[in-house]
Amino acid sequence: MSHIRTRRASGKAFAALTMALLALGTTAATATAGTAGQDRAPFAAQARAAGLDGGRAAELQRQVDAELAATGGTQVGANKIALDGKGFMLLPLPGEKRARDLDGGEAGILGDPCYRGYACFYQYENFEGPSFNLYDCGVRHAISWSGTGSWINNQPSKYRVKFYDVNGNLGWTSPGGPVSDAHAPWGWVYAVAAC
Repeated sequence: MSHIRTRRASGKAFAALTMALLALGTTAATATAGTAGQDRAPFAAQARAAGLDGGRAAELQRQVDAELAATGGTQVGANKIALDGKGFMLLPLPGEKRARDLDGGEAGILGDPCYRGYACFYQYENFEGPSFNLYDCGVRHAISWSGTGSWINNQPSKYRVKFYDVNGNLGWTSPGGPVSDAHAPWGWVYAVAAC
């Protein structure tokens, strides 16, 4: 009879240990989710300061999350992704056609759409839509756009933008900067380099 009590006590101890481990796992998952939400608080505040309501700010965050999954990098602003020290990506705010750097004030939308010293690539014509803003020479950055887009080489005249095809072959090199094309075909381009 004592071995039955021992089994019951062991069973209760095992059940208690299992429940404690499950609770610990749930607490850790909740803490991780809470931390992610806290890490995004400055981005949400930046989106509100840019005039986005909660729904539009959430829409922008979903777009940023999709780009992070596709391109990697680190979110550093409500609509900005740092590309491992090689440049950054900007997404237009919901309802806007052009991407702008919220850290740079209105310069990205009212002034020059591409910072001096950068080569910028836009998904759509006329410098609209998401943009890759690159400055690191010799580094190829993959793009998955089709149709017609645009680009700006806002670097000194000695730097030329390079466009590569699906096989990694150099397909075209731009003239030295500053130069741009508001109607560039993306269909054949699979990677770009700032210089």
